[in-house]
Amino acid sequence: MRFSLAALIGLLAIAGCRDDRQGQRDVVARIDAPGGALELDRRVVEQLAAEAQLSEAEARERALDRLRWVAARRAELAERQTPPEHPDDLDPARREQLERAALVRLWLREVFEPAHSAATIPARVVAQNMNDPSLTRRLFHPELWFVCQALIVPAETGDDGRNLQPPEHGEAAARWQADAGQAFAPLVARLEAVAADLVDDTDCALLGRIMGLSARTFETPSGVLTIRFERFAFAPSEATSFDRTWLEHVTAGAEPRLIGPFATRFGLHLVVLTRVDPASLQDGSLPPQQLAAAREARLREEIELAWRADQLQRTIAEARDRRVVRLAAELE
Repeated sequence: MRFSLAALIGLLAIAGCRDDRQGQRDVVARIDAPGGALELDRRVVEQLAAEAQLSEAEARERALDRLRWVAARRAELAERQTPPEHPDDLDPARREQLERAALVRLWLREVFEPAHSAATIPARVVAQNMNDPSLTRRLFHPELWFVCQALIVPAETGDDGRNLQPPEHGEAAARWQADAGQAFAPLVARLEAVAADLVDDTDCALLGRIMGLSARTFETPSGVLTIRFERFAFAPSEATSFDRTWLEHVTAGAEPRLIGPFATRFGLHLVVLTRVDPASLQDGSLPPQQLAAAREARLREEIELAWRADQLQRTIAEARDRRVVRLAAELE
């Protein structure tokens, strides 16, 4: 395991060297090294545990591992006939750069981030994002079912550009389903052979690729047929305009699976159900005031990182603006 010098210096800023604040420190471990013992402060352990989501024992061992690298490096430098001026073998400019970087990280962690958390996002920013349907539809929704399907339909289209519907009744309907089933069969067999992969492919890219390499139109006694590919998500609780036969087949079970082929008034369908997302803070799921508070908390969590990054850029820009650079008249 290797660590950058910047990371090591950042750690040493709190843990490594003796200073005048010995009485304020809570040393939990000590490693002997040339130039003086390296001491690990409890604050370092707590910080690493919080940032990396480790147990205290794991964080302590990680910090000690870094200090062992520092000790080994100092031991290596101590064996040189001409030792370096600085124990980290850095020129003064590089050392100053790394120390300033460590101070910046300290400022971000202890000053900037506490003042720019989800709770401190201004209400106007929350309101602007709450009015963004593309965001709220993703965060607050009823139960959502994600599907893709291959379906075979008449190739002929009507005035509205949609494929015509096949016959629905009598011998014509039976003949059409038989011809469509025969044309559909090779693709169905191919998809059934990779059913597990289709179900695991949540963006349905595999089904799209297979269909792109398959025959798309067929001459049959019932006319020219074509195969279409569709991908979408729907909420069964709101699917009032969906074909009832299609809806009954697809929602018969919530486990991801290959469904069909089955016939509806639109054609023959083979559906891949890839996942079902549970409802998330949908209308009526909580009393109005509780729902509004829960939605705001979820939204704040969602936009926190983007908002914080924007605020950091603004802070940096403001700092630059405060530093006015003037050139001598003869250079302008």
